[in-house]
Amino acid sequence: MAWQGHTAVRCDETRRLRRRGGCFGFASLRPEATAPLTPRAHDAILAALDDEHRAQAFYTAVLDRFPGAMPFRMIVAAEARQADALAGLLRRRGLAVPQNVHLGSAEVRRAVPATATCACRIAVTAEEENVALYEEELMPLAKGWADVERVFRHLAEASRDRHLPAFRHWAEHHHHRGGTA
Repeated sequence: MAWQGHTAVRCDETRRLRRRGGCFGFASLRPEATAPLTPRAHDAILAALDDEHRAQAFYTAVLDRFPGAMPFRMIVAAEARQADALAGLLRRRGLAVPQNVHLGSAEVRRAVPATATCACRIAVTAEEENVALYEEELMPLAKGWADVERVFRHLAEASRDRHLPAFRHWAEHHHHRGGTA
């Protein structure tokens, strides 16, 4: 079950990204970005959005149980931005954007383990699955949709290059702090 996938952006990165038009460079989208989607591409975006929503809900639930826990504290905002990037793909085409039905759900709250370190380990597995989800399943479905491919690529990179290393670090090096990583 993949439902993770993104990371916090350093302050210097944030300034650079704002100049470029946002975290994923949407200011430079070309007209093809609003062409109608095939059902496969639409389903891929919806699957990615649901995955981002699940990650955001889990990270929020972890923070409810362990306020300020790292790296959840930093990554939860990135999950929201990434969900917004996917929602933007739908909105530009006049398509409905599903709400995050996972936020605050009893199922997600029950999934939060007894320690923040264990939550990091769960997040490591989820981030690994998330990268595979984008690269092996969703990217092929978005083939030919440059804006969708670009967003999917950025989301996979965020999981692989930022979230995954952060969760691994906290799971491996901060276990001595118990439930308040």
